[in-house]
Amino acid sequence: MFCLGVYTGAVSDAQLRRITVDYTIEFARVFHGSSPGAAFSFLSGSGADPAGRSRIPFARYKGEAENALLAAGFPHVNIFRPAYIYPVEPRKEPNFTYRLLRGIYPAFRVLLPNQVIRADDLARVMVDVAVCGTGEHRGSVFENGEIRAMAEVLQPLRR
Repeated sequence: MFCLGVYTGAVSDAQLRRITVDYTIEFARVFHGSSPGAAFSFLSGSGADPAGRSRIPFARYKGEAENALLAAGFPHVNIFRPAYIYPVEPRKEPNFTYRLLRGIYPAFRVLLPNQVIRADDLARVMVDVAVCGTGEHRGSVFENGEIRAMAEVLQPLRR
């Protein structure tokens, strides 16, 4: 599983691309070289644009990284595209938008459930897919709603 990332606006555009695309590709290259039969799971993001047409750098770069991973030769690539990831542990939020989202999360979760996911649910699903697989074709893309549905199935295991 590869989950390295940085908040948009926390670094320059060049650094955002380096972290989002270059680090991902280099990690995948080394990992595939040492474990060519392994599956690769990637934490992308809602709105990722594999076509590269988005004017939003985050979306373009996540899409570019997804394309590179799908072409890297892994037998299975699992791409997870969560929307807002709710941090279940208290933390210092990086900016006003994240502070606002954390504050309105209870209402957001009820009104727009497919736009949010708890960090622990996302992690549980990613680990389950990495360990058990999905039986799906070579490149599986899981949007936020699908990730939430998978988390619901795993919820009895939470206890």
